[in-house]
Amino acid sequence: MTYQEAITYIEGALKFGINPGLEKIGAICELLGNPQLRYPTIQITGTNGKTSTTWMARKLLSASGLKTGCYTSPHLHSYRERIVIDGASMTRDDFAHTLKEIIPAIGQVRSKFGELTEFEILTAMAFYHFAVSGVDVAIFEVGLGGRWDATSMVRPKVAAITGVSLDHTDRLGNTVEEIAWDKAHIIKSGCIAVVGDMPAGAFVKIEERCASLNVPMKVFGRDFSPRNVSITKNKGSFFSINGLFSSYDDIMLSISGDYHVLNFTMAIAILEAFTGRKIATNTITDGLTGLSCPGRFELISREPLIVLDGAHNPDGVGMLIRGLSGAFEYRNLLVVLAISSDKDIEQMLRAFAEHASLMVLTQNNSYRSASANQLDDVARYTGNRYIIESGLEKAISIAISRASVEDLICITGSLYTVADAREILINNRLIHAPAVLI
Repeated sequence: MTYQEAITYIEGALKFGINPGLEKIGAICELLGNPQLRYPTIQITGTNGKTSTTWMARKLLSASGLKTGCYTSPHLHSYRERIVIDGASMTRDDFAHTLKEIIPAIGQVRSKFGELTEFEILTAMAFYHFAVSGVDVAIFEVGLGGRWDATSMVRPKVAAITGVSLDHTDRLGNTVEEIAWDKAHIIKSGCIAVVGDMPAGAFVKIEERCASLNVPMKVFGRDFSPRNVSITKNKGSFFSINGLFSSYDDIMLSISGDYHVLNFTMAIAILEAFTGRKIATNTITDGLTGLSCPGRFELISREPLIVLDGAHNPDGVGMLIRGLSGAFEYRNLLVVLAISSDKDIEQMLRAFAEHASLMVLTQNNSYRSASANQLDDVARYTGNRYIIESGLEKAISIAISRASVEDLICITGSLYTVADAREILINNRLIHAPAVLI
């Protein structure tokens, strides 16, 4: 099987969408000898911040000397980004070979239970690849929720929940309590739960899950927290952390965004919970070196300031707006926005209404994207100052042409938007200092 044949095979499963349930992925794991149980695991879920926290924890685990697998989703530019060992994406040859190895199992499961989704296939590939590669630990980001997510075939040593807010209400529930109940199912007997900052009602549901399984909880604000946080405009964050086993002082996080301070604090607690001891100073130093979170509050240009962020729900937009004003000096905020059609478009637009001097409403290349006309239908009632441009490339060009050197452009609304924007900005040289595509 060639790499292109593997990609064609994976893309062919896109049409099967989301398949909540563990029957199919469980059957594959059994046929493969349960590779996901051959190494210690960490599982991370949460409405916002889970991908950044996963990357940060992965970097710290690798810096501590552990061969670390990492599985995240979605990708920005290549499926291979989802399956990583010590920061290196899966090679094309490994991707094709791994899929070829598990296809017989996929075929057996398909004949008995029906078609598998893209996510189920990729998750099985990650389980298998990490096993044959001999990782010391693997960290898995949940795709959706927790109870029926394919990654929940693992038995985590640490189960982390970054936070809970309203998103995917059609699948997870209409309240933060219902969503928290679903996400809390990553917590299993024998693990340690690391719990981020979240609404009281959501916390209660997680606390109940831990109590029913006799699982110890390590809670943000009680057992670990950042302190002395100082954000220097256009430079980054300086802070210390009260951890589970020690205090860690004088941390400098070069990536911008106050919520990244929270994410890094979560990552520190996750590593402490996993190892059961204080983190060495050189581990934190090495973990911070070269740390990046592509598409998550990513500064991609300084002339003009352009930030890419995958905020895709009202809570994420609120965090983004607060982060922008805290991290950067700018006069006007110009927003290029493309949102998936199943999101809370009205509340996302209202969140920007008081802060953006101009919004360029557009759409990305995903089949899930709301059309620019759909955004127009909602925006006219929200008080936003906006224009409509259906083409994302043209929308970005308009924003750049209208921005002064004192302004900031934020391109957001979806990770699909961010992925498309990164390629447009870099390939078409619309910015002065292009970032490197991962």
